[in-house]
Formats: sequence, C-alpha cells, structure tokens
Amino acid sequence: MCEDTEIVDKIRALEGGSPPIKDIVNRLYGILTVLDTKASGLLRVNGLFLTLLVFFLGWYHKDQTMPDNIRKYIPVAYVDTVLLVISSFLCLSVMSINWKFFGRVVKINGSYNFDIEIHFLSKVVNDRTHFYWGAWLCTFISLYVTTLAPFVVH
Repeated sequence: MCEDTEIVDKIRALEGGSPPIKDIVNRLYGILTVLDTKASGLLRVNGLFLTLLVFFLGWYHKDQTMPDNIRKYIPVAYVDTVLLVISSFLCLSVMSINWKFFGRVVKINGSYNFDIEIHFLSKVVNDRTHFYWGAWLCTFISLYVTTLAPFVVH
C-alpha cells in the first residue's frame, strides 16, 4: 500500500469508517499544522546552537589566543555546523507552503471532487513528516557529537 493513501485510511479508521470529506481534510491540515509548529521550534533550537558555533568558530579564526585545549574542538564545531545547517534547511522545507488551498479540487457534474486534493495533502504530510524526522535526527546527532566530544577528543 502506498504511504500517501495509508494516512487517509488511518484517518478513516479513526473517524469510524467513512467520515465526511471535511473531516479528512481538517485532519490532514491539522497534521501539517503540528509539523509546522514542531519544525519551527526545532529551527529556533538550531538557530541558537548555530549562533554559538559561529561565535566559537569566529573566535578561532580571528584571534590566535584560543587555548589549545579548546582549539582541539574545532573539527567538532564544523561537523555540528554542517549538521545543523542541513537540519535547518529540512525544517524550512517542512514549513513552506507552496500550493493554493483547495487548488486541486475539481468540479464534476455539478459537485466538487476532493480526491485529488486529499491525495496531494496526504503526500505532503508524508513528505514533510520524513523531512521533519531527518531534521530532528541531524540536530540529535549534532548534540550527541558535542556531548561525546570531551570523551573522544584527547
């Protein structure tokens, strides 16, 4: 089964069989809202950590007075920076709105058909869920690398 239709099937099961189209669309937009909120929060965390890393790397490149015991963490700072930038771009991909609401609803025989819109929204939900998990994973790895750095770097 395609993942795009799996979410619609789960919504139908949750709503008890054959819910009105309005409920399916509301659930899909609700999921997109939750993903947007989570990605926005993760982007703020990434921004905070990137700011600290930029100051740290700027200190390293501008001032040669950085102590040697801190200087050895520069490769870790570069790895963290790359991971956090990737995570931030993935978060921005989750938060972008690049379609017209109900732009894929077509009128057939005097009534509106929402099937294409629902399929498109379920695909967007699926894609953005994967983008969010990728962003979260990059941030988690970055924090994990930073936490383990004192134990690994000698």
